[in-house]
Amino acid sequence: MATEKIYDESGNSFYRVFSSDKVEKVNPIEYFEKTELQRRAIALQDLLKSHDPFLTSLLNFEFFEKNAAKTLDGFFEQFREIDLNENLERVLTTEKKKDQVNLLKGIQITPDTLMALIFKSYSKYGYLYSRYLFETMPNGIQSKKLPKIFRLKEDGSIEKIGDTDLTDGELKNIILHRKVIVSNFFEKDKVWHCFFVTYNSIAGIETWKNGQAHYHYISSGFGIPKEEFINSMKEGNYKSTSVHIDLLEYGNQG
Repeated sequence: MATEKIYDESGNSFYRVFSSDKVEKVNPIEYFEKTELQRRAIALQDLLKSHDPFLTSLLNFEFFEKNAAKTLDGFFEQFREIDLNENLERVLTTEKKKDQVNLLKGIQITPDTLMALIFKSYSKYGYLYSRYLFETMPNGIQSKKLPKIFRLKEDGSIEKIGDTDLTDGELKNIILHRKVIVSNFFEKDKVWHCFFVTYNSIAGIETWKNGQAHYHYISSGFGIPKEEFINSMKEGNYKSTSVHIDLLEYGNQG
């Protein structure tokens, strides 16, 4: 996990950005517990430094990790206690595409149940976890300088931090037309399952149930090698799948 502190134009406040484009074949429980601890420890360090830089300089990072650990008490246990839909679990026990498609018909998930599935896929079924993020930008901006941060506000205007040679209109076009895919892989030997979203699918832009946010599902049972599917996502033209899983409560999780 990489992190960067990006100050606004005034230099008085900043954004703390965490990023991880690739996670490959890890114990997901250890991975998420470690990264969440790091995020919270860094956030505590940032908070104290904004109030008392001198005191912060006297404390080592272990101090912040110990205090961050206290805020995590019971946090991950909630995912272990979630009762998953039986068919959502059973899909991990079959390598047949037909069975997987039938098992996932009508299934709905939330961000919390997906995390519970990620945990159980390892603890109960022995799957390692991988996650990949792919972003394909619109043509013509490869040689351009992007600001460090930019976002489209509700009123349609662009908020940005950092130098750029792009107009606000061009930045808005990037946000609206870039292709972003976030994929979650469960892997064991040559068997893999992938639950993935595109920014369009979670924004309700894709034509599924009149804009219902959703995940897509594909697996080794579909007859495509993992590397081939990953390459298709890199190119922004992934192999299509008819399996859609409604995503509920997105944006409402704690």
